[in-house]
Amino acid sequence: MRWRPGIAIVLMALAGASTAFAGDDPVIDADVRAAVRTGVVRVLVDLRVAGTDSSAIGSAQDEALRRLAGTGARVARRYSSAPLLALEIDAPALSRLEAMPDIVARVRMDRITPLNDGRSLR
Repeated sequence: MRWRPGIAIVLMALAGASTAFAGDDPVIDADVRAAVRTGVVRVLVDLRVAGTDSSAIGSAQDEALRRLAGTGARVARRYSSAPLLALEIDAPALSRLEAMPDIVARVRMDRITPLNDGRSLR
């Protein structure tokens, strides 16, 4: 069976989202803090969403984007079935994300991770 990269990304994202609990301050990875000092960086924002239905995910995404208005944040991708946003952010946008503990669980670098070492999965 072949794994699609999108499935692996969603699974990794859901695992990361479960590491933070509602009400806690958002977890901002150290590499995000370092990179944003030099300019715009692409990140994944794990959102706190009750349930997994797409309307709850969309509402949380909409609210996060509403609160980011006026910063240098730009949407790279919205996910309909995972509580995530892929964003390009600057320092003011990171500060704003940190001020959203009610909807933001974690901010981490958006990296491409190889799924295997190039060998066939057959």
